[in-house]
Amino acid sequence: MLTGFLAGVVVADASNDLQKGLHAYQQRDYATALAYLRPLAEQGVVEAQRKLAVMYRHGLGVNKDDAVAISWYRKAAEQGHVRAQNSLGVMYRFGLGVSKDSKEAVKWLTAAAEQDDAKGQENIAMMYLDGDGVAQSDQQAVYWLTKAARQGQMKSQLTLGVMTLAGRGVKKDEQQGMHWIMQSANQGYPQAAEALAKAYADGLYGLEQDLQQARHWYQRAGKKFQ
Repeated sequence: MLTGFLAGVVVADASNDLQKGLHAYQQRDYATALAYLRPLAEQGVVEAQRKLAVMYRHGLGVNKDDAVAISWYRKAAEQGHVRAQNSLGVMYRFGLGVSKDSKEAVKWLTAAAEQDDAKGQENIAMMYLDGDGVAQSDQQAVYWLTKAARQGQMKSQLTLGVMTLAGRGVKKDEQQGMHWIMQSANQGYPQAAEALAKAYADGLYGLEQDLQQARHWYQRAGKKFQ
């Protein structure tokens, strides 16, 4: 009974220290955050491991070190932390702190995507689109882009819209294609705003020509209306 009580105290202390570390991180007091989070990370606390990875990845309170970052991302990812899985996949894809390894990137991005992580879904979609580490597949790209787009990922919305307009990996549908581009543009994605502006300027994809709307969306894209 005493053993169980002591175990409960240890868990409570770890939880309290984690909250203190995360609060210090949010306040940009990285020295304090590090003091709380490093011991927890070494004890296997998954959120502390991921946050420590972020600190090394971006040089927050420590010297920037991608190799150290990836070691902590891996520990968290192996425990199933979805955001760590996505970050680890991205680092393998681009060779950050580790030799570029597209197969390993696919492994971790797929793990994140299958846990319904929107960024993981977007990233694995791009790998299918490029045929990077997997056989190129527009259909698989559309599958993951759709999931990410429904969660509000702006790049996914635009990419899915463009593919739907072209009938790549999905039935060609101008109305649905423009729906996704508008979703992205309305969230403030500049490339989508520019694509929408061009469609209004030329009266494309089922839209009536509307120069006022074209001007509006060019402005939203940070471009001048020609």
